[in-house]
Amino acid sequence: MLISARSVRRHLPGVPIVLYTDQTDLPAGVFDEVRRIENPRHSFIDKIAPLCETPFERTIFLDTDTLACAPFDDLFTLLDRFELAAAHAPYRHDRPFVTPNCFAELNTGVLAYRRSPAMIALFQDWLRLYEEEVAATGRMDSDQPAFREALYRSALPVYVLPPEYNLRTVMPAAVGRCQVRIIHGRGPDMEELARWVNASHRIRLFLPSVLQFSSAHFAILSRPGRWVGGLFTALLAPVIWAERVLRPWKRRIFGA
Repeated sequence: MLISARSVRRHLPGVPIVLYTDQTDLPAGVFDEVRRIENPRHSFIDKIAPLCETPFERTIFLDTDTLACAPFDDLFTLLDRFELAAAHAPYRHDRPFVTPNCFAELNTGVLAYRRSPAMIALFQDWLRLYEEEVAATGRMDSDQPAFREALYRSALPVYVLPPEYNLRTVMPAAVGRCQVRIIHGRGPDMEELARWVNASHRIRLFLPSVLQFSSAHFAILSRPGRWVGGLFTALLAPVIWAERVLRPWKRRIFGA
C-alpha cells in the first residue's frame, strides 16, 4: 500500500490520495486523507463500497499491489469522453455468465471513473451481485465476475485500457512501442521490474515467474517442448496446488 502510494506521489505529485483502510499506524505525508473501513471482511468485497464514497469528481482507483512507473494523469482527460475506463482481465473465471462470451471481464484493480448517479448505481449493483454470489457459493476469490455482469446490465460509456495502464504480472503480456504506466502484481523487487519493463519502448513480451507455468504453456511446442512442459508440471504442480489451497489462509493471517 505504501509502495503504491509513494510511487503515485513521484509521478503525480499534485494529485490528492485518499486511503480506505482498517489500519491506524500510518506514516504522515503519504495520504491526504485516511478513511476507516469498519468491520472489514479482508476480501475483495471491502473495496466496492468505498468506490461510491469518493470525494472526487474524477477518481483513479488503484489496488494496493500496484506500482506507478510513469505519469498516468491522461486517464483524467479520458474521462471527458467516457464515464469508466478499465483494462481487460488477462484470464477468465469459471462462472456461469449471463453475458455473451465476447463480453469479457475487466480487471478491477485499476479503474478510472467519473462520479455520477449512473456510476454509483453500477457500483451498488456490482456489490449486490457479489454479495449474492458469496452467499450462494461461499467463494470470495474474485469480484470481477459480478462486475462483468453489472457492467453488461448498465448503459455506461466504457473505454478498455491497453495493458500498459494495468500490466498484470500473473500472466504473459505484450507491450508495444509505449511506456508502461502502471504495473499490477507482487514480486520481490517491483522497482527493478519497472526499470526493466521501461528500459525500451520497442515491442516486448513480459513473462511471469516460472511458478505460473503449467503444461498449457507448452502445448504449442514440439514433442521435446511438451516433455519440458510435463517435467515443469510434475515439479511445480504440488507448489501451485499448495499456493492455491493456502491462499485464503494467507489472506486471513496476513491480510495479503
